[in-house]
Amino acid sequence: MTATSLAQQLLDAQVRWTLEQLRGEELTALVTDLVDDVLGTGETCTVAQLLDPADIKSLARLALTRVPASTIASTMVQSGAQILVENPAGEYTLSELIDRQNVERLTDELLALTPILERGLDELTSSPIVASLASRFVGRIVNDVLAGNRAVAEKIPGVGSLMSLGTSVAGKAIGKTGEQFEQLFGETAAKGAEFAMSRLNKIIITTLNDPQTRSAVLEVFDRYADRPAGRHDRMVTAPDAIRLGGVVQDISIVAAASPPVLALIDAFIDAFFATYAGHPASVLLEDIALDRDDLVGYATSMAPRLFAAAADSGELEQIVRRRLAPFYDSPAVAEILAHV
Repeated sequence: MTATSLAQQLLDAQVRWTLEQLRGEELTALVTDLVDDVLGTGETCTVAQLLDPADIKSLARLALTRVPASTIASTMVQSGAQILVENPAGEYTLSELIDRQNVERLTDELLALTPILERGLDELTSSPIVASLASRFVGRIVNDVLAGNRAVAEKIPGVGSLMSLGTSVAGKAIGKTGEQFEQLFGETAAKGAEFAMSRLNKIIITTLNDPQTRSAVLEVFDRYADRPAGRHDRMVTAPDAIRLGGVVQDISIVAAASPPVLALIDAFIDAFFATYAGHPASVLLEDIALDRDDLVGYATSMAPRLFAAAADSGELEQIVRRRLAPFYDSPAVAEILAHV
């Protein structure tokens, strides 16, 4: 028997042995041992020894620049929009999604941001278009109030004519379309619009600072917390949901790859390594509440399906043979077998 034929027989034998290890109970034991080996390494090696921050940043940047625009992302956006409209969860209530305690906490946090909102609204006052829109908004409210009061007053004998006179006078000052309402606050429309905007801002902020606002929010939650949510397809159609999802995806494509977002991701990665770089890698599992049994359970349930599919297609044997053949074809093995 030549060294070449002997090497081929040894290769065939090892391929068969390896395939046997990748099925049944042998595979379960192998996967369990691999998980234990990885965890053992994680207990002796630090995060900094196993991972390079530069590599993680590069991978994160690659994902942010390619995944949002990928075919799978577009497919999942459309599928997700369709699923949300169809509502596979069935009937549910608001209280199943968020409890009252967290609504209280969220309300308190949002109301605490009122000063920030106030500064933002003040900034918007400098926009002529926004100020003009606010002025027309206030004008419409005033006109509606006057019209409502007049409708009520006309039902009262002797008051209707008096109200008509007052409304007529006010109407001349405000104007039927509300455009003259801006002039009520100053010599120019621009000044009137800016003043109307500032008054509207004050009303909004005063309302948010009112102690009753918190109670009102909670009252609304209590009113709807246990009511079954309506069918999603009554609120939005599938085409509308898909179109909106596409808009969100387009925004994500641009935003995810933008310098500010990439810099933010880099900062998060730096913060991660600043916290965990000197710790054993096993600490990561502890901090995300995963243990050895969790990993073994999932690994041993997923691996058999993967290897069985590869074995049934014939790919597994070819992969194993390709990996082992170079060793048995090597000059070192040939020299050893030549002396057998």
